[in-house]
Amino acid sequence: MPHKIAIVNYNKCDPKKCEDGVCKAVSACSKKVFKQEEPYEIPFINTNLCTGCYDCIKSCPRGAIEKVR
Repeated sequence: MPHKIAIVNYNKCDPKKCEDGVCKAVSACSKKVFKQEEPYEIPFINTNLCTGCYDCIKSCPRGAIEKVR
């Protein structure tokens, strides 16, 4: 059975609407597989390392992080 992962829905993600351009989901990821290089840049997830805890989903106010599998 494939493991659970989260992905960024780039149609919903808008870092300009996050406080100071910093993605809340990045700080919510305890495994640090969710990254944002600079404020106001689109974040990304290393899906190979994602454990499917979905803390990032709960923290995103825009609903831009989604479950896969």
